[in-house]
Amino acid sequence: MTETVERAQEGEHEAFRDLVSRFQDMSVGYAFSLLKDFQLAEDAAQEALVAVFIELETLRTPSAFVPWLRTVVRKHCDRISRQRRIDVPLEEQDEGWMIDAPSPLDALEQGEISDLVHRAIASLPQKQRDVVTLYYIGEQSSRQVAEFLNLPITTVKKRLHDAKPKLRRSTANLAKRFLNERKPSQSKEFSDNVLRFTALDREKDAPSVYTLFEAEDHPSRNEWRAGRLSDSHVDWSASRVAFERDSNERGPVAALIVYDLTMQIGTVDVRAAGINGDVFDAQRGNRRLNTLDRIVPDAMQSMSEAGYDLVVTFDDEQFWLRHGFTLGWRALQWRVSVADLPVTEVPRIEKIEAKHRDELASIYNSSNAGLTGTARRPTYRKNKHPGEFTIYLWRHENDKIAGYISGSPGPGDERFWVDEVAGDAKTCLAVLRSVADAEHCHECYFDRLHYKSAVGVALRQIGSSRLFTAARAGRSRWYVAKTVNLKSLMIKLSPLLKERLLRSGFAEWRGTLSIRLREECASTEITLVIDDAGIHVIDGFSASNSISGDQSISQLILGSESADEVISVNDIEVAGTNTIKLVSVLFPAQYPQMENQAL
Repeated sequence: MTETVERAQEGEHEAFRDLVSRFQDMSVGYAFSLLKDFQLAEDAAQEALVAVFIELETLRTPSAFVPWLRTVVRKHCDRISRQRRIDVPLEEQDEGWMIDAPSPLDALEQGEISDLVHRAIASLPQKQRDVVTLYYIGEQSSRQVAEFLNLPITTVKKRLHDAKPKLRRSTANLAKRFLNERKPSQSKEFSDNVLRFTALDREKDAPSVYTLFEAEDHPSRNEWRAGRLSDSHVDWSASRVAFERDSNERGPVAALIVYDLTMQIGTVDVRAAGINGDVFDAQRGNRRLNTLDRIVPDAMQSMSEAGYDLVVTFDDEQFWLRHGFTLGWRALQWRVSVADLPVTEVPRIEKIEAKHRDELASIYNSSNAGLTGTARRPTYRKNKHPGEFTIYLWRHENDKIAGYISGSPGPGDERFWVDEVAGDAKTCLAVLRSVADAEHCHECYFDRLHYKSAVGVALRQIGSSRLFTAARAGRSRWYVAKTVNLKSLMIKLSPLLKERLLRSGFAEWRGTLSIRLREECASTEITLVIDDAGIHVIDGFSASNSISGDQSISQLILGSESADEVISVNDIEVAGTNTIKLVSVLFPAQYPQMENQAL
């Protein structure tokens, strides 16, 4: 078995399949003994085996695989118990219940075998329940049960012996039959679900994922197949889909869609995974969050392995904060009276369908260069909302496109929704006035326009301009972020950090600044070495000049607020006399914002 674990650690897929096949029954049996519910036990065991798949390389002693697996299964059972508030008294149950229960024959006739077995096994003390479920579910030998529970074989036999009088012989036979009929090894479905859960195949899974989205009661449900998912910057290999066992068929019940973004932090391009599209089959009840909880850890691991530096998403911030994200920035909206927009000569305007063109992408990238949070084009090739917007463009004298506005009347009466602007700010606003007047709109609404953009700067000089936070269901709309590869991110940012340093009072400063990013399971530690040649990033941590914190470190890197504010509010640990001043120079406030057509 140790050799199989080692081969699985080296990435051999069949070796991991062998481990799943060998331990799936015992994993479900052990989970059933803890949760007293077979469906939840299957959920917990699948989650545990996926976690084992992700974390297997961290197991330093392959011979310790079995006790490690048992610990992982218990961890996932504990989480499900807390979430579902399972509170079934065990030791307090009257063992005399079995006397008043229906006879096994009556239970069989009434279709109550499942309930009978659940209650009978639940009546056992925990230690006896562990060995009974493991012994029955996979017809495991006492020696195998002892190995899994890390107990002497004599202890296992004693607990089995003590449990039998508490289960009438006929009930024990029912329990054995019930568990055996439901054990995962009866088919390949359970192990296939564990292994398929780790990837989303575009060719095989896309039609079912489209169907899931289209079944949702959501305004965008018909956009996914029209281009939002089918013709966009989706990273299918990093996206994840969840499968669930069903008596008749097997199909995806949930999906988490990842978009591949080239995001700007200052003048530097970094690779960000954008999550925008989580869906759950509503016919499965109210298990959406629990199912998505199963997907997220594996998806995060896949994004890290795929070379992403950051992960960004928005809305449902409480859900994402539970998965280690940090608040990044609020989605901004602007409103301004059309009558207050500048009146100047307007170039000839052309109207075209809002979709990707290389020339438009180039103008957009140029107009938004250096704005933290924005994404480089192309992103959606058929527009995020196919058919909803129109592009109004104008040209230079040499017939090349000079700028454009993308928008449409709405939302609301007499309001023009501006989705994107690119080009000279003064011309953009003049064109916008002309277009809004033609559409009989009295107000312009800008969706997620960057605070530091040229048009944003111009709007701030207009008296009727109002800047506020977008809201949904009475709550502010937040973007949240998580750094998944601190070293890679800081290597990319090091030339920018050097430029910031040279423009400050710290231009002559030489030394090191260490950064520790604390995670739930481990910490990442790097050190910036600042010398005459520039800024270099190395592994390791020195306490002389350092900052140490959780994912709030991402707020510093993004410039969500001023550095001293981020440090103070999040209790980031700081060492070194001038560290806060140095960090304020390296990571100034950037007012990040991500546009609608990015994610």
